Amino acid sequence: MEGIDLSFPSYAQHERMAAALEAIALNGGQNSAEALDAACRQLLDGTNTTRVFWSWYPRALAAGETDKYKLLSRFATAAAQAWNGKTYTLRSYDPSVSGITKMTPMDDLADKVAAQLCTENTEAVEDWADEDPMTWYIRANALSLEDGTMNITYFEGEDGFDITGEDAPVYTFALALWIKEWNDGAYDYISFRTTRGSGYYPDAGDVDPKNKKRPITWHATFPGGLDSKGALTSGAGIKAYNFASATAGIQKARQKTIYEGLWNDCDTRWILRMWQLRHFDLENSNIAEGCTSYNYQYMAALPEENVKRVLLSASQAAGFIVGSTVSVGDMGAQSNKDRWNAWMRNLADLVKVSSIEKVTVGGTEYTAINLDISGTITTTATTCISTMPWHSGATEALPGHKDGCTFSLTAGKTPLRVAGVEVLDGSYTIGLDPLYDTTANEAGGFDYTVYQCRDSQKLSGSITADYEDTGIVYSGMPSGWNYVKAFIKSKLGVLFPKLIGGSSTTYFKSAFCGTGSAGVRCPWRFAGLNAGGVAGLAAEDGDDAPGGSYWGSRPRLCGAGKKRGEWSA
Repeated sequence: MEGIDLSFPSYAQHERMAAALEAIALNGGQNSAEALDAACRQLLDGTNTTRVFWSWYPRALAAGETDKYKLLSRFATAAAQAWNGKTYTLRSYDPSVSGITKMTPMDDLADKVAAQLCTENTEAVEDWADEDPMTWYIRANALSLEDGTMNITYFEGEDGFDITGEDAPVYTFALALWIKEWNDGAYDYISFRTTRGSGYYPDAGDVDPKNKKRPITWHATFPGGLDSKGALTSGAGIKAYNFASATAGIQKARQKTIYEGLWNDCDTRWILRMWQLRHFDLENSNIAEGCTSYNYQYMAALPEENVKRVLLSASQAAGFIVGSTVSVGDMGAQSNKDRWNAWMRNLADLVKVSSIEKVTVGGTEYTAINLDISGTITTTATTCISTMPWHSGATEALPGHKDGCTFSLTAGKTPLRVAGVEVLDGSYTIGLDPLYDTTANEAGGFDYTVYQCRDSQKLSGSITADYEDTGIVYSGMPSGWNYVKAFIKSKLGVLFPKLIGGSSTTYFKSAFCGTGSAGVRCPWRFAGLNAGGVAGLAAEDGDDAPGGSYWGSRPRLCGAGKKRGEWSA
């Protein structure tokens, strides 16, 4: 590789890099795979990962390996080795010392600033997180396999890639990092490496069923929606699969392949860690909110016949956003505006706002919320329009692969993208791993015993023999919302509070909802469009049974943790 400039490649440099890889592929003989991968290690410099991948991949494919999962694993291994020895550490206060949420970058992260957060109108600028192997990702269509690997059909950028997830769900693939967490009494630390170091271990979701660490990790890119055949998928442009329970969701997931699972704590913990690694804060609240405060319900200001709109006053319509999702219903004599009720959705359910415009009718000015519907509706004095969880894919409007929220970072109205994964879409993300056995505590509150299931084919709505006791117990969790100060540190696929008593601006800035009755409960993650300050990447409603459903419940496909072993090395 002599003579190749390893600085950020210009087009000419990129062409020379491609030519060098081409020569290796043609002349490497039996050792071409090793030579190609060695070239990657030499070329990767933290600014060019995507370019190196797209120079390497077609040549590796042409050399004879056609399994795209194996190819991506090879590339990830080369990238990890290129970053060997780099350590990215974040320091935060021990909760006994301070509730300050900002984290301090240390070691090889010390010279970096938090990654750029964007809205759809932000001018994107290049920063370290775009191409650094620790934070780089690529999206792909893929189907789950029995052995815990994936059948990757198309990478984003290939002809055939389907952002809608119709044929195969869209997942975000990244390097599976090594993790280390510790506390020195005053501070908590979390450290990331691409290769193993003393005291480092893989995340639970990145250990395969044979108890070996995977080189790559993956997570469903989009919130849950149904494909044309009614199977749960991950794709853009799909209305929410809500009003669904976790037990109904797993059946829909298995219609895609029998190996699919539902979003679990491995997924949640990964995205929380990726937020921290990229943005140097314990949690996203007050920085990039997601859809947590988009809760509007208004009666039509003027009845109309055979229209595709609802007329509101200017002040009522001011908060609505084009592209968001609403339901429209005629309440008649009913008074309960809970979105669960059929009369709140009997005219148009989960439809997009196509445009918003001022109109004058009979000399009076109104604002029209125009609906993306094929037929017409008739509105009356008892017609109500309600905001609802977003269709998937709203964050595709963000520039490039940047993190952020489309409309505004802090308004709390639009979904959030973090590390290539769209979350906080106005619904709760629900699943069946872990499950909680909750019992009344004699001193008040409820005791939680946490069980996990490592095999998606054995997920259930009850704590069967396939669920193992993690040994994690919380005694006396108060009912209702409790802000989280700290989470239990565990190598298992579990994210559960250790300490409560924080606030919406301190510690983890999110809350856990304790149950009000005994029974089996499952995690409802992130919170919904009307949750306000309790919501966030670290939020959880722990008060719902696996068979429970609501307008804000949205099952979602699981990532790498659906088929996992146990790290014991």
